[in-house]
Amino acid sequence: MPDAKKLVAYWIRHGETSGNAAGTFRGPLDLPLNKHGLADAQTLGEYFKAKPLAALLSSPKKRAQDTARAIADVHDGSLKIHTVPEFAPLNVGYLAGELKNEHDGTMSYFDKNTHLPIPMGESIDDFRRRTQPKISQVMNFAIKQKNPVAAAVHSSIIHEVNHMITGDHNQTLVKPGGILGVYWHPTEGYSLEALFRPTKGKGDAAYHA
Repeated sequence: MPDAKKLVAYWIRHGETSGNAAGTFRGPLDLPLNKHGLADAQTLGEYFKAKPLAALLSSPKKRAQDTARAIADVHDGSLKIHTVPEFAPLNVGYLAGELKNEHDGTMSYFDKNTHLPIPMGESIDDFRRRTQPKISQVMNFAIKQKNPVAAAVHSSIIHEVNHMITGDHNQTLVKPGGILGVYWHPTEGYSLEALFRPTKGKGDAAYHA
């Protein structure tokens, strides 16, 4: 059917790291996947094994690169990982490595005051100026392809995809190793669906991947 809704992009949240497990802010830290994260990546590889992809993108961070590599590996070398510098996570500055439960309300404050930079980091407005053009470019490319595009990214990027499509950055979130699907309809536009490992409730409700 020419007017059917079409899956055009998989936005994949990288697998678990020690920071996810400990409940700390990750942001600019270049953490590798932990044991569970490597298992997450292997599971994602199996998920995508029989799914043809138009392109495979990744944040420059090791945790995202290793997640993307697990997907590339099951495609027998036919998929190259394209690193996208703009998909680096929100720089949470001085909060990187800090326990979230010791900074209750801090990220909520910056969520409400998006023009204010996190000390030693960036503001959410600056993050949006960095990421939105590239997200738009990827989506414009994706809707023209026969097969979906996949991108291994961070929860802050998934928040931003939500914000751009629905106006609510908490609309549809996923756990580490989860997948946000973006659909395109020629008259209705974009829509979102948590395809794998959805969060319950709001999950990670602030931009702090």
